[in-house]
Amino acid sequence: MNKMSDIRRIIELYELYGSIRKVAKELNISRNTVKKYVERVQSVRKGIEEEIIPEDRQIRRQCSVVTLEVKEKIHRTLEENQDLPRKQRWNGKKIWRHLVQSGNTISYCTVKRVMAQWREEHGHREVFILQDPEPGFRAEFDWGKTDLCIDGHWGKYPMAIMVLNNSLYRFSRLYLRESLLEIIAAHIEFFNMIGGVPKTIFYDNMRAIIDPVTKVWNPRFLVFALHYGFEPHACNVRSPHEKGTDEESVGYIRRTVFCERTTFTTLAEANQYLEKQLAEINARPVYRRKSVPFEGLENERDTLGLLPTLEFSNYITRTAHISNYSLVSFESNYYSVPDEHRGEYLTLKVYPDHLELVNRDKVIASHTRYFGKCEHFFDISHYLKTFRKKPGALPQSKAFHQLHKDIQRIYQQYYLHKPKEFLPILNLIRESSVEGLIFAIQMLEEHQMVPTYETLKCVIMQQPYQMVEPLSLPCEVIVAEPNLLVYDNLMGV
Repeated sequence: MNKMSDIRRIIELYELYGSIRKVAKELNISRNTVKKYVERVQSVRKGIEEEIIPEDRQIRRQCSVVTLEVKEKIHRTLEENQDLPRKQRWNGKKIWRHLVQSGNTISYCTVKRVMAQWREEHGHREVFILQDPEPGFRAEFDWGKTDLCIDGHWGKYPMAIMVLNNSLYRFSRLYLRESLLEIIAAHIEFFNMIGGVPKTIFYDNMRAIIDPVTKVWNPRFLVFALHYGFEPHACNVRSPHEKGTDEESVGYIRRTVFCERTTFTTLAEANQYLEKQLAEINARPVYRRKSVPFEGLENERDTLGLLPTLEFSNYITRTAHISNYSLVSFESNYYSVPDEHRGEYLTLKVYPDHLELVNRDKVIASHTRYFGKCEHFFDISHYLKTFRKKPGALPQSKAFHQLHKDIQRIYQQYYLHKPKEFLPILNLIRESSVEGLIFAIQMLEEHQMVPTYETLKCVIMQQPYQMVEPLSLPCEVIVAEPNLLVYDNLMGV
């Protein structure tokens, strides 16, 4: 009851009835409230007070729950907590339950508010130590995510970021996953770009390279670190300030690079755009740095470790079973295997961007790695032996439907009723490539020639092919004017 309209209503009814009881009953409020505002209005009218409701009024009500005794219990518990291990201290929930069991009617939110007030006055203030890293000594790695539209589909794409602390030279790449393979691939690209290896690299507690509970490093990652000669370090849990340079770079690169453009045809195009923008970022002056990152990197290169002479093989191996459809499964996707392979199992060498199918240390096939779910990826040349026995299965097969539209078109146009003659053309994919076969088809059709196996092979292998030149005559035949004297001489005239 503090609005002037309500006070006017009280005064009007009081002047009408002349009774505080009747006004309180009609408005359903306390008689003390009616009496208070009637007396205030009368005091203002007499000039004793200037305002009915003071602008700087403060409503002070004694707390009935958070008594001095309750506050002392909470404060005493917090003081005793400081000597306990961090993970064994009493938290707000524990203190609240203890107070309720002791007979206090207090809410959990109230306990947290009292704890926050005590910590503001008596809590430990964490102090950070400003670092000045030596050239070539330290780098930092972290993951970030950015929203991009790739090939018409929006998604959150992982962005690996590495920073040299001394020069503040920044590096970044976009990937489809955040696994160990992508982490190592980002490191290799970074090392090759800067032309050396920093002595130490700091990380978050990412499960791909370190167990956050046991603090045991991934053995494969330790082999990689030993190969390149750097020492990995992990920050403490929930302590991003220990790796602050890289934490700031994640947001800075995301805002600076992808605030104007977010749509790309492929991930490779997005990475090209990112690389171009990073070159501009590394060429700009940096606050409180003597030189731009590019110049700082040139000065820092002499202190970096040397790159190893042997390239690190960044892959993992998996054993895969070959199905009756001559397919192997990896991460819910299916990849074709040559049908002449007789084994039931083979080894998959999984790289960040492709797969190699290995049988007895021999690579029998290779596929681009895909990251969807329950999709099939075929190399139709893997099924040529089977198609020779079952040529009628060709046009309705999934492998045929994944071929380029130009290859499907020439089958429908020239070989629909003679699929066996089309199989040698498919074999050209194995001999050269899909791109080479498509180029040959388009070239022959431009010259209005039927794409047969022989003509296609000549184009692919760049062999001369005898083309029959059509007979052509001049459009106009010029006939000289006859000399009649020659005719007279012949006739003896």
